[in-house]
Amino acid sequence: MQRASSRRSPTVKLAGGRSRPKSGSKHAIQPAPAKAAETSGDKSRPRARQAAIEHVEIRPATIFSRRQEARRPAILHIPQETIGHYEPPKWLLEECRVAPARAGDQHEILQLLAGLPTPPSKAEFHAAVDHPDHDAANRLVARLPGGRIIGHVEVMPRQILVDGAPVAGGSIDRIALVPECRGTGHGRRLVESAEERLRKIGVDVGFSRTRIAGSFQTFGWSILGRDATSTGRPTEILARLLDFSQRAGEPVTMRQWRHVELPAILRIYRQNAGRFVGPLDRNESYSRWLVSRGAFDSILVALMGQDRYDLHETTARIVGYAIQSGNRVLELMADPEFPGLEREILARVCGEAIENDWQEIVYESSALDPLHEAVSGAGTAAAAAGDRMIVAKLFNPLGLLQAVAASVGRRLSAAGVRETVELGLDAPSFRGSIIVADGTATVHPGRIGRSYLKITDDELTRLLLGQCDPAAAATAGRLTASTQIAIKFASMLFPRVPLWCPMWDDLPA
Repeated sequence: MQRASSRRSPTVKLAGGRSRPKSGSKHAIQPAPAKAAETSGDKSRPRARQAAIEHVEIRPATIFSRRQEARRPAILHIPQETIGHYEPPKWLLEECRVAPARAGDQHEILQLLAGLPTPPSKAEFHAAVDHPDHDAANRLVARLPGGRIIGHVEVMPRQILVDGAPVAGGSIDRIALVPECRGTGHGRRLVESAEERLRKIGVDVGFSRTRIAGSFQTFGWSILGRDATSTGRPTEILARLLDFSQRAGEPVTMRQWRHVELPAILRIYRQNAGRFVGPLDRNESYSRWLVSRGAFDSILVALMGQDRYDLHETTARIVGYAIQSGNRVLELMADPEFPGLEREILARVCGEAIENDWQEIVYESSALDPLHEAVSGAGTAAAAAGDRMIVAKLFNPLGLLQAVAASVGRRLSAAGVRETVELGLDAPSFRGSIIVADGTATVHPGRIGRSYLKITDDELTRLLLGQCDPAAAATAGRLTASTQIAIKFASMLFPRVPLWCPMWDDLPA
């Protein structure tokens, strides 16, 4: 076989289809020389050569025009005209009438309350009927002349613990107003009607947990403090609990509660609630209603002794409990005889949270509860979600003083105070004095004596509820003392007390 020796000259293909050789040009592309074919075995079989370049195409470059095009007008997303002040329709400005709700208003009330952060359900309405102190007149609605419901407020009578003494109290809850009626004065009429209802049922002090504390302050209510809440990861909480000293003594057994153990849980609650201002004085009938209401998921109890089915705690004594709703710890209490048991109960709660794959635990308690440090790693509790505030108002200062007089006398007697202590209070809503002699306290309206405090109603509420530092209030100008001894007597008679309003009582079913 004869090898081909001829080769084609490289060509340049021009635009228009013509081509010509470029052999003499310095830009000519020379093909690589082919190597002689090497044969192995059969010499007649040539070795494959590299493909030669046949031709190169040169195409004209694309030219972009630099001519400036006409700019399109910018799109304005904000209207240029100013938005005028919103004026509600005239029919919304009509005078509303506040009256107790009727039986057929449930559906309309539920629609109105659906806009609240924690709206109630139908089960909540049915549970309210079974409340031991239920009164249909305590649910108030605001109606326009046409009959439409535009507002709602609920009044609940409660026995509040102040300095360990039960006080006739009440709460204002679930205040709702249609958005179109805000700023029309209908909300003020709702609050004023609720206050009138509280006076009618004989309340000495009213409480409310609210997110509009500024509005309540304009109605004469005093801000006491915030809801205290801490959040932490269960694994990190367990690691921090190991840094605390472990409790010495008999080990405890923890399990889910039984309904027959409700009196024991109520006993532990009463042992601890007296240290605070704001908890309810729960009795057995109210506690059973609270359980039947279903505003919780589980109750964990701690027992000391042999765990047997026992109605009278003869073999195993219940010494602590924890009430949970999902990943929220609503209450965690332990018998004061066993300090440090609260940490063991919290560790068990964290263990169950890990089993349920909960990423965090929300712990709700008093702001001075030391467990907040173990939960969040910080020294103090953070503000609750939504910035809930606790506000209060005195409706009968004389009744409140008479209710706490016995506990004030016992506290001074236990402190070893033998001399007579007399403090006068001069406020717009009350003028009188409290005298403690030989461990007995008496209230004398109309008499202020030589050592007295000239005080505003706002500061008087905080003082009688244990949320005022008399020395700091005098420095800030919120009260004026007639003598230096009056500041000392005020600190002795009304010391600072931790504020705690349990969330379990207000959590919707």
